[in-house]
Amino acid sequence: MLRERPISIRPNVLLVVLDTTRADYLSCYRPDRRTTPRIDALAAQGTRYSRAYATNFWTLPSHATILTGLYPTEVGATSETNHLPESAQTIAERLAAAGYQTGAVVCNPWLSTERGFAQGFEMYTEMWRRGNMPGPLAIAEDWRQPAADRAVEWIDTCAAEGTPFFLFINFNIAHLPYTPPPDLRARYLSRDWSADRLERAAAILDEWSHVAGAVELNAADLRLLGELYAAEVALADEWVGRVVGALESQGILDQTLVMVTADHGENLGDYGMIGHALSMYDTTLHVPLVVRYPARFKPGAAVDELISLVDLTPTILDVCGLGSDDASERMIRRWSWCSPEREPRDAVFAENGRPVNGITLVQHRFPDFDTELIDHPIRTLRTDEYKLVWHVGVRTELFNLSSVGGELHDVGSAVPEVRDELLEQLEDWAASLDAPGDVAAFESQDPETLNRLRGLGYVR
Repeated sequence: MLRERPISIRPNVLLVVLDTTRADYLSCYRPDRRTTPRIDALAAQGTRYSRAYATNFWTLPSHATILTGLYPTEVGATSETNHLPESAQTIAERLAAAGYQTGAVVCNPWLSTERGFAQGFEMYTEMWRRGNMPGPLAIAEDWRQPAADRAVEWIDTCAAEGTPFFLFINFNIAHLPYTPPPDLRARYLSRDWSADRLERAAAILDEWSHVAGAVELNAADLRLLGELYAAEVALADEWVGRVVGALESQGILDQTLVMVTADHGENLGDYGMIGHALSMYDTTLHVPLVVRYPARFKPGAAVDELISLVDLTPTILDVCGLGSDDASERMIRRWSWCSPEREPRDAVFAENGRPVNGITLVQHRFPDFDTELIDHPIRTLRTDEYKLVWHVGVRTELFNLSSVGGELHDVGSAVPEVRDELLEQLEDWAASLDAPGDVAAFESQDPETLNRLRGLGYVR
């Protein structure tokens, strides 16, 4: 039986996921960046979590966690299955059952209806489809542009009807290739870069050419990529501002639980890498998390404890006063960020299965590259002091996060007892994940979605 509060006191929920956005490129985390004044203002009015971590380094599994409150293996949405199984229970389904209007505006084609991510949503707008783009935008390079407009329109409609709503938005902006609009490019580029260098930067669709050694980038190239990326983050901030502004215009901002986070981050030459695939470094797992809802979250607060995005769904259920069964109630009490019974985590975890999509791409494009080097799962455990990265069946890396250089130096041989203890803890955690049975790999049959995935460098 669904336990719920009276509908009149349930808040609206706005969940914004900034695809591929690392925490330290938001100015509420790094004030010298000056990239995100609107999100900064939201943080000043709400709670900013300084150490929030994703459970995976790429879109599909991480969003599965965000929308279900389960790790990718538990829900069956992994790098090997490539979809969210029908057996999953999403936060949208839970809220819809409680009388919420549910809508989504998504820009990343991994989050397609075909792959199971529309479960529980009455309105699910996939921005890469021509039918969702007005006029000339159907053939424009930036097909994501109307996403904020669609979100605002839906908020206005829901506000007029007066029933509580859940709106999920995926803004896929700070993602290779980095193509910010001219005004932001002019603001964030430090010099008048040559047309040739700009053209080469715009041609980098993904990380796989770099992984295979076919594309070499020097320090200047990487600096340019970082500046273009900062401009993209600034664009994401503008779009967040427009959506939050719609809540203000309707007079419902204080009655809305607003959450802004990211599914993962990005490497910009860090550790010799670009993109985010295969990386368990903080550049790809440390994500922004800003929450505003004055009734439950203290304005202007900064929380420094370890936070995992696996707890996002329990927190929404808690704030909305919902629990579908005793297990959900226990999950809420233990893991909701505003539960008085919650105890701080002593570790956060992330995982990825075999990178099947990347292996297939590299084998096709770079047949001489030895894909056995990347053909293994990766799992990680992070405590206050240490981070263990387990390349399953290959090697482990141990980083002392409190030392100078942090993740640059593997200290496993210096403190083998710490390495072995954390590896045992990580193995125990992995063994404890209750997978949903034999979930078959998914092969898309949708030409429009596949075309967009190719444009992002994800599939052949």
